[in-house]
Amino acid sequence: MTTFVRTTAILALLVLPALGAAEELTKRDARGPVTVVATLMPPAAAGEPLRVKVALDTHSEGLDTIAFERAVAFRKPDGTEVAPSAVETTGSGHHRQTVIVFPAPAPATPIVIVVKAVGGVAERVFTWQALAR
Repeated sequence: MTTFVRTTAILALLVLPALGAAEELTKRDARGPVTVVATLMPPAAAGEPLRVKVALDTHSEGLDTIAFERAVAFRKPDGTEVAPSAVETTGSGHHRQTVIVFPAPAPATPIVIVVKAVGGVAERVFTWQALAR
């Protein structure tokens, strides 16, 4: 019994911080009839492109008319917006997701992803602190 409790406690210490870190990478905005979920996919090394998975979910309207390459942008600290360099879309109808690729951000730059005009919401902003290198 003591071994079981000790093993369970050790596993909890190893697994729970990893779950917390994963949760911080995912941000959700449920305003309006469309829920938007953005998950940062940190690059493995400096200089690699930035990848963000964006998922749209609704039960009240079709999402097939949304062009991710126009609706999603990376906002730099000076306010300029960078369009995606690639978009890998899957799903249709009420459930769509995509991995959006942007050029590598400068070191120590906060990651700000903007989703515009989806589900009647003018702008949704998802922000992460600068990526650890």
